Amino acid sequence: MRTLADEIETAIEVDLAVMPAHQRRAYAGLDQYRRPIEVRGVQELAKGIAESFGAFAIFDVETVLRSPAIAPFVTQTLYAIPLELRRDACDRLKAEAARKEMARIISAALLTRYHFEPLKHVGASCHPNWEEAFEQQFGTGRGGDGHE
Repeated sequence: MRTLADEIETAIEVDLAVMPAHQRRAYAGLDQYRRPIEVRGVQELAKGIAESFGAFAIFDVETVLRSPAIAPFVTQTLYAIPLELRRDACDRLKAEAARKEMARIISAALLTRYHFEPLKHVGASCHPNWEEAFEQQFGTGRGGDGHE
């Protein structure tokens, strides 16, 4: 049986796998000819990864957060991933293993910092009324204001 940690790691791995090649190279600090350049696009990548958790209530102690609120932490985690591992994600032979390792690092950091609860009434495409889904599952008295 898959655990929540497995689900989170898989979601991140999918995010990394479907990332456009130019975005992957920018995050790895490579240009189209694989020459070293300044790293770019980390915030955009972090935002995309954070948005993939729209079907979760994310708890930071007792405060409930929506997925965009974790983007700064994901950004910080992405910067901490070694540049060589990022570059391996651009290499055809090493890409899959590198993505798995990056997903494991990001997932471990998120699960150390936050507690994720899948919302029962929210599908992968996210519920049109997140607050309503949260209240149905957890009630109105728990956590903070429920916003970013």
